[in-house]
Amino acid sequence: MTRLLADRRMLTMVLLALVLVLIAVFGFAAANRPPREVVPSFEQQACGLNSEWLLRTQRGYFEERSGQIALLPRTPAYMASGGGGWSHSGPWPYLQDVPLVFYGPGIIDEGITSDRPVTTADIAPTIAGLLKGRLGESDGEALPEVIGSEAQSIERPAPKLILTIVWDGGGWNTLDLWDESWPNLEQLMNEGVSFSEATVGSNPSVTPAVHSTIGTGVFPDTHGITGVPVRDEQGEVVDSFLEGESSHFLQVPALAELWDERNGNRAEIGMFGYEPWHLGMIGQGAERAGGDKDDALWLDTETNEWITNEEHYILPSSVPATDGLEAHIEELDSADGEADDTWRDDVPLDDPGRTEETPAFVSHHVDAMLQMIEAEGYGEDEVTDLLFTNFKQIDRVGHYYNMDSEYVNDVLVRTDEELGRIIDELDRIVGPGEWVIALTADHGQQPDAEDIDAYGVNPRAVEAAIRQEFGDVVRAVWPTEVFLLEQAMEEQDVTVEEIARFLGGHTLSDNLRFSEGEPFTGQFESQNRLFDLAVPADMLSEAEC
Repeated sequence: MTRLLADRRMLTMVLLALVLVLIAVFGFAAANRPPREVVPSFEQQACGLNSEWLLRTQRGYFEERSGQIALLPRTPAYMASGGGGWSHSGPWPYLQDVPLVFYGPGIIDEGITSDRPVTTADIAPTIAGLLKGRLGESDGEALPEVIGSEAQSIERPAPKLILTIVWDGGGWNTLDLWDESWPNLEQLMNEGVSFSEATVGSNPSVTPAVHSTIGTGVFPDTHGITGVPVRDEQGEVVDSFLEGESSHFLQVPALAELWDERNGNRAEIGMFGYEPWHLGMIGQGAERAGGDKDDALWLDTETNEWITNEEHYILPSSVPATDGLEAHIEELDSADGEADDTWRDDVPLDDPGRTEETPAFVSHHVDAMLQMIEAEGYGEDEVTDLLFTNFKQIDRVGHYYNMDSEYVNDVLVRTDEELGRIIDELDRIVGPGEWVIALTADHGQQPDAEDIDAYGVNPRAVEAAIRQEFGDVVRAVWPTEVFLLEQAMEEQDVTVEEIARFLGGHTLSDNLRFSEGEPFTGQFESQNRLFDLAVPADMLSEAEC
């Protein structure tokens, strides 16, 4: 019995010693672990932003359509795409700085470069000025460098055609990276009116929102197209143009609609795009009361066929009849010296679902657009016609391969070459001195994390963290906003404020916990918060800074 008691005492002492060792080890680790950062208040977060970044974010918010939480990753972090690639949504200069040039020999003054700040909201009022009119409600201004004084504007001949071109993803950080790849654009800048300090002007910097600003002259807080997804009247998160079924989320008329109505629908109005997200440049067509069916087309990316919504728009018969794509594909295929049905030995050229992202399709786009201009009579009479087009490939390839890939350079080179062809053909079809080109981009592109010592925040991990903490209350996390399920929040007794505060404290460690693999984390350490802004979106306009 004595030995048994002694053994028990020994075991107790050993266990006690082990506990003390564990306490010491974990206590030392805890004492040496960097503390979690303090999360600022909502107003401190908003007012801690660069004032221009805050303004751009405020301009991008529309209460009924935006996500309930506004997010901004902590620079240089950025929100990766859901599949782990690169997004391009944010108020930062590298995504916001875009080219803007107006060119039209005989109509636009030559050789003017302005360094004053302008935005994409200035494009529509400036086009209105070239039409010798004014755009009513506008966040932008008619740029005097383009239209001149009021007296000069009256004397200046009105163009027969104004062609607005958007190089999707062709912001300045892309152009600067490939600075020898766009000589025709450089010529337009040197021989037209160019604005070196142009910006998108609003955040999110995404295609539907920016193209709607280009078309209307107002920012998303007025026109209502805040991003790729929006909340509908029932609170569901849907595509902002319902995949081409409707443009009814657009809250204001586009300049093109107003001009067409002013001229008894005699003007040719057209949108030659890549997807319905570009419809904001011309508006709702026959869906709008008093509107008519204007030319509008976009691409079925599975079949490479041009399509439209025939209830609201017209698909000109000349466009589907355009041939020549196969010849462009064969030329691209043989460019590397080997006909193997690939572009750079990687992108399959015999897959219609991939062909549209190649330089070959840029040329096919221009073939079809020029054929439409000629066949439909754009620029034929004294009523100025308005045509808007988007070249998507720079952006599309950047999403796949990043902006520093040779694929991006290839499509940039081809897009610039085709710009030169457009200029030559407009002289032939419309006539020298009878047309104007306005060219811009809708955003820049996201450099890779390893190039800027950054971290690509995993949005799916953010969603997973919210669900673990609050239950199934999140619909989707997008690069600059979070869409929540309000009924589920009510059932869980959770508020927007609680989720926003939680996200304000979301750290690198939290994000990695719900991510796979070992992503590059750059300058960020485990305890670093990942968001500069995580606030209820409806407080943005109330921030007093």
